[in-house]
Amino acid sequence: MKRSHPSLFFLLFCKVRLEWPTDLAVNPMDNSLYVLDNNVVLQISENHQVRIVAGRPMHCQVPGIDHFLLSKVAIHATLESATAVAVSHSGVLYIAETDEKKINRIRQVTTNGEISLVAGAPSGCDCKNDANCDCFSGDDGYAKDAKLNAPSSLAVCADGELYVADLGNIRIRFIRRNKPFLNNQNLYELSSPIDQELYLFDASGKHVFTQSLPTGDYLYNFTYTGDGDITLVTDNNGNLLNIRRDSTGMPLWLVVPDGQVYWLTMGTNSALKSVTAQGQEIAMMTYHGNSGLLATKSNENGWTTFYDFSMVLLLHSQRQYIFEFDKNDRLSSVTMPNVARQTLETLRSIGYYRNIYRPPEGNATVVEDFNEEWQLLHTYYLGTGRRVIYKYGKLSKLAEMLYDTTKISFSYDETAGMLKTINLQNEGFTCTIRYRQIGPLIDRQIFRFTEEGMVNARFDYNYDNSFRVTSMQAVINETPLPIDLYRYDDVSGKTEQFGKFGVIYYDINQIITTAVMTHTKHFDAYGRMKEVQYEIFRSLMYWMTVQYDNMGRVVKKELKVGPYANTTRYSYEYDADGQLQTVSINEKPLWRYSYDLNGNLHLLSPGNSARLTPLRYDLRDRITRLGDVQYKMDEDGFLRQRGNDIFEYNSAGLLIKAYNKANKWSVKYHYDGLGRRVSSKTTHGHHLQFFYADLTNPTKVTHLYNHSSSEITSLYYDLQGHLFAMEVSSGDEFYIACDNIGTPLAVFSGTGLMIKQILYTAYGEIYMDTNPNFQIIIGYHGGLYDPLTKLIHMGKRDYDVLAGRWTSPNHEIWKRLSHSNIMPFNLYMFKNNNPISNAQDIKCYMTDVNSWLLTFGFQLHNVIPGYPKPDMNAMEPSYELSHTQLKTQEWDNSKSILGVQCEVQKQLKAFVTLESFEQIYTSSIAGCQEVQENRHFASGDSIVGKGVKFAMKDGRVTTDIISSANEDGRRVAAILNNAYYLENLHFTIDGTDTHYFVKPGPSESDLSILGLSGGRRTLENGVNVTVSQINTVLSGRTRRYTDISLQFGALCLNTRYGTTLDEEKSRVLELARQRAVAHAWAREQQRLQDGEEGSRSWTEGEKQQLLNTGLVQGYDGYFVISAEQYPELSDSANNIHFMRQSEMGRR
Repeated sequence: MKRSHPSLFFLLFCKVRLEWPTDLAVNPMDNSLYVLDNNVVLQISENHQVRIVAGRPMHCQVPGIDHFLLSKVAIHATLESATAVAVSHSGVLYIAETDEKKINRIRQVTTNGEISLVAGAPSGCDCKNDANCDCFSGDDGYAKDAKLNAPSSLAVCADGELYVADLGNIRIRFIRRNKPFLNNQNLYELSSPIDQELYLFDASGKHVFTQSLPTGDYLYNFTYTGDGDITLVTDNNGNLLNIRRDSTGMPLWLVVPDGQVYWLTMGTNSALKSVTAQGQEIAMMTYHGNSGLLATKSNENGWTTFYDFSMVLLLHSQRQYIFEFDKNDRLSSVTMPNVARQTLETLRSIGYYRNIYRPPEGNATVVEDFNEEWQLLHTYYLGTGRRVIYKYGKLSKLAEMLYDTTKISFSYDETAGMLKTINLQNEGFTCTIRYRQIGPLIDRQIFRFTEEGMVNARFDYNYDNSFRVTSMQAVINETPLPIDLYRYDDVSGKTEQFGKFGVIYYDINQIITTAVMTHTKHFDAYGRMKEVQYEIFRSLMYWMTVQYDNMGRVVKKELKVGPYANTTRYSYEYDADGQLQTVSINEKPLWRYSYDLNGNLHLLSPGNSARLTPLRYDLRDRITRLGDVQYKMDEDGFLRQRGNDIFEYNSAGLLIKAYNKANKWSVKYHYDGLGRRVSSKTTHGHHLQFFYADLTNPTKVTHLYNHSSSEITSLYYDLQGHLFAMEVSSGDEFYIACDNIGTPLAVFSGTGLMIKQILYTAYGEIYMDTNPNFQIIIGYHGGLYDPLTKLIHMGKRDYDVLAGRWTSPNHEIWKRLSHSNIMPFNLYMFKNNNPISNAQDIKCYMTDVNSWLLTFGFQLHNVIPGYPKPDMNAMEPSYELSHTQLKTQEWDNSKSILGVQCEVQKQLKAFVTLESFEQIYTSSIAGCQEVQENRHFASGDSIVGKGVKFAMKDGRVTTDIISSANEDGRRVAAILNNAYYLENLHFTIDGTDTHYFVKPGPSESDLSILGLSGGRRTLENGVNVTVSQINTVLSGRTRRYTDISLQFGALCLNTRYGTTLDEEKSRVLELARQRAVAHAWAREQQRLQDGEEGSRSWTEGEKQQLLNTGLVQGYDGYFVISAEQYPELSDSANNIHFMRQSEMGRR
């Protein structure tokens, strides 16, 4: 039966065929019909849509479910020989199950989809076949302890009592909730032996009296309104407590026995906010978001008590992460399992918000600044001084990007607003990408380079009436390549042809074929790859099968590479936290892995060796040793040295150079304005250029130019984004066999000869390569592999196959952590230490319509213009790529659109939802949802405090105060009032966000407000005040300057008196230049001390002078990018080059 049951989604009832229906029930709440069919309960709505509410079809096995969900979620539970169903008036579903032997029970499914046991204890013997088996334990006990024998039918009364036909025990039994009985006064009694009190309730459940158990005296009487709200409490001494309420029933004030009136203020969530007596607030409360948890409580004396609640994530191995949030549910810190604590904070600075991440040790704070629209403005790594600056133009579009000596400019069509050019300049290297458009479509993409030896490229596109690419032609180094044609199914959007390859579909399986080859992929019911076959001239060259456990992890693989090879069997075992633990080949364990508390790879046992290789890390999870190989990470956490290999990363986090002096090799990399690698050039003469022609997958390398052979290679990927074919401009064709994660394992020639086979460890290290001279650029997990560095370039980061981890920290993880989304993590961990499985196979099982449509081959991005194409790889794009080019290929929510466009998008999204029932368990429960970025962390305190308004117009500061401002806040406001702000001249100095102001007039009045004429003072609100008075002689005249510095936490406001704006700007710029040059000299000296190459070729004498004195006479530091045009870079050491004065003209 093809579509017997709709696994976890909705179908029209005419599309569903029942297998063996045995019972029916009607839900009184919505008139929907429940059908018990072969251990599955279906719900049919009044509009004839069907969904599963309990049980699991045999063909819908659910991976990715942990033990908690198995015991709670009805649609994931397995029913055992279900015989009857019934629905209560409150919508609770009851299910009777019996195998007539040991399982005899009643379970209930609540309206939120959870299943639990109601009645029936498991039997220790066979009730049907064992004559000595006692399957009845009497009545009047607890339902869960009762022994049932073949329950066959159910019925529910209006009061919720459940009747059960206990067939085997030949009786009808009923189940009711435990509740007290009415006494002779028609009241219910509940006692508390500990408090020696008896509580009496009326028939409606209201508490009316409290009695003393020993004496029987009435202690309290309670009086209610007609709406059931309490209004009066009377004790046994005649004291009264009156409660007055508003028209909605909310309490307004209390009158206590002595006549005192207390006014109450209630919040929107019915939580008490404040208590006032005689016009004075005597208590104020705040809460953590909408959780109802108390955050602060203040009394009439101003004393405030803070209440913090941390969330503990306890893993199966008993490792625990502690997440702390502020009262607004914003993340403030994470304590790792090794007790290293990382803190996060958001500060309100002048004109922007600043996010600050502080690691557990060292001066490696990471800072990100955002504007009011939460667009990224600056990124600072304070450890080494890395920084990236983003500037925006019209319509808030990214206009410029600056870092080190690199400047990237983005230009847009003034009419359509579409991206037109991207120009990157880095000293002598220039890369320009130009887009030519027809309406919203790009019909030409041009890559141009100015560096000698680089070749240019052009890609032309044609489209059909549905805006789909129908042809693409590449012209590289003036050499036109064959045109690639594309064809689609008009109904499903399935790709039927790309290039010379045709695509055939049957069920959910795919065949890519030509006259020479056939590439077949088989998928299971969840769209996971289970078998791959590669045939060349009808000879099976490659075969792979994959098996998964119920968590979606790969547990077995069988591989056969070559027509006459034997089958190799791989098996994988995992630890309690799902981390890869053992890899066996042909039942023999060959690799074993273990991990430390933070999830770092701690020990590995490679191959047949009994020797364990230890790995060591510091508190920040930076690797320090791999066996005998020393690792060195810089202060920002980027890989700097591995043995004798040296790595240089720029401020954008991209590897620009790697070298090994001992082995006499080096390699340099260039990138385009979207952060994609466009060339690599080694001292051995290997020079490669990479091109990106796929507009919908802009991080995918599609063409390669080899300068050594002047050959152009076209790369072809299957529908899962895995490389499967290459075509060289000389006419040679090659076919590549990849595993389930996109790693190439074998290369075959166009005639069917295997010319290369590669074997990898689970973490990607190559331990066998039959033909190392034949290189393919695609490596482990489909990334760009460099055999010199042993690094895999994936998107914007690099992966070290030797250490099995990223070479730089992933600070994007902080934005994905929130009060509702906590998870184990590590800034360097690769694939959660499960490198041989795909994340979507583990988490994203079929719980929504889109995933099912994709599984059955419906490619909506080829049917609905602008519908986003699903991401087929793990290449994380750069910020500039995700905020420019990607926006042209999907629905861009940041753009202003017409009302008709909004309605069209609304209807299209409604079309792909196909749901009328409310989704209780969506893909979010599987961890598959698109996590919303949490840009705001726990808020820091303000330097001006409560009750002070700080505003700026035309560069001039105005402050205003209200009655709630304290004295110190008033002092700070007075200092800043009427000062002029130096825009774009704020710098982060020693971790402090420093801003500069100039205030006209004398300083005496402000100094008297502070009560300070010199030196330092700390105000009661924590603001550190420093006053400096300076006398200088200029042009024979003595001038006096006064500096007042206000510092609070990570923010410093410096106000100067006695100068002009232009003079102060020149002074601040000169101080910034001095800092940049001093930092550049110190870094250059450190490089030589560490045995690394300098930023320029120094003579031996100059090296000794630099090592001894910290600088070289005759040289000075000069800005590469103009500091006058871009003052934000005026204190950047990475923007400094050392040159002699005589070299300036040549520059």
